[in-house]
Amino acid sequence: MKPHHATSTETRSDPVARRAPAKRTTANTAAILKALTQEATAVGLDGIAASSIARRAGLTTGAIYSRFENNDEMLIALWEVNIRERFSQHIAETIEYIIGQDEGGISPELISRIERPPAVLGLGAEFLVVAQRNEVVGEVVVPQFSKWLRDAGLNKNATPIECAGAALGASIAIGSILRSFITSSNPNMGPVLRGLRNAYKGARPTTSSLSVISLPQIAANTGNEVRDALINATSEVMSRTGFTNATISRIARKSGITSGSIYNVYVDKEELMNDAVSNLLKSTQTQNLTAKQDASSEHHPNFGLTESFQFGLLTERRTWLRFRQECTIATRHHRTTHREMRKVVTDLDKRMIAAFPEINPDIINLLSAGEQAIGYGYSTLFAFSDQLSRCDFNAIMLQIAKQNKLG
Repeated sequence: MKPHHATSTETRSDPVARRAPAKRTTANTAAILKALTQEATAVGLDGIAASSIARRAGLTTGAIYSRFENNDEMLIALWEVNIRERFSQHIAETIEYIIGQDEGGISPELISRIERPPAVLGLGAEFLVVAQRNEVVGEVVVPQFSKWLRDAGLNKNATPIECAGAALGASIAIGSILRSFITSSNPNMGPVLRGLRNAYKGARPTTSSLSVISLPQIAANTGNEVRDALINATSEVMSRTGFTNATISRIARKSGITSGSIYNVYVDKEELMNDAVSNLLKSTQTQNLTAKQDASSEHHPNFGLTESFQFGLLTERRTWLRFRQECTIATRHHRTTHREMRKVVTDLDKRMIAAFPEINPDIINLLSAGEQAIGYGYSTLFAFSDQLSRCDFNAIMLQIAKQNKLG
């Protein structure tokens, strides 16, 4: 007799009897995920604690740890269940508006999310920053987000202009969220989106090569050697660990200055962080503003807008860019850091208006807001795509300058 093989229509018995989860178990899991979302929104992904989540959910910490091995596993569940789908849809919709063929107008819902991003999108943007230094979170988030970018058009089969359009769409989608951590909202970002779409549609391949840019490394220059060493060490440590884990002890080891000596200069870690934020952000702002002034005086048709993308490609600036990302997400939960970042952003707007008195201030404000949002988002993409060096940003920036009569 031939052995009997089960067909696809036959039901195979499961050697382990399995029961559907009890209603209470399902309800408790839902309560934990809701509490986890609230906790992460309140204190940030690095600050979640099982005890706080248990209190929010009305459960014991045992109920938490019976489901999740540690904080990283809780973060993975938060991303997979509550964040991933809505965040990916927002990124895809923004990119599609910039580079898609649909001639319809921008949806009010997209404008609303760009101008006043909801908390769930804030957590999505924070996940992209944390994934770059948290191995467990990165194992899940990095390949997923990288695939989203490839599927949206940032891939080797796309033309350089198509790559640039997809990158700009992703950048403003992410960067408007990050910028809102500092400014609370992004008023009038709708015109910026429409301007990007029109510039993409009118872009033609760049025929002339751009000049090679060489910039000094972003570093403190306060005139005080100890203070400079501490600021530089802070940026390096924080870029690798985030705000919460950038301890005074780690900064002291990196700087070669004792912890006791640090407290002779700064009251606490937050004061040191804020000094680093102020000095380093102002330094890079000066470089970007100088590039525009030079481009304007030399009548470059792109108004120096392309240089910001070139700056981002310089490997020596990666530590600084990661530090800026960490500072940005820290503003959500550290009041003095938020105040310092807000001052720096406001100061840039004033400096831009003062530097170009011949340009309508409303145009300058829109340009500044758009460039900030795109810059914050663009610096996030390096961990997720190897196609940014192919992007013909200049083709689109030439159109932006032409549309706003900046050349």
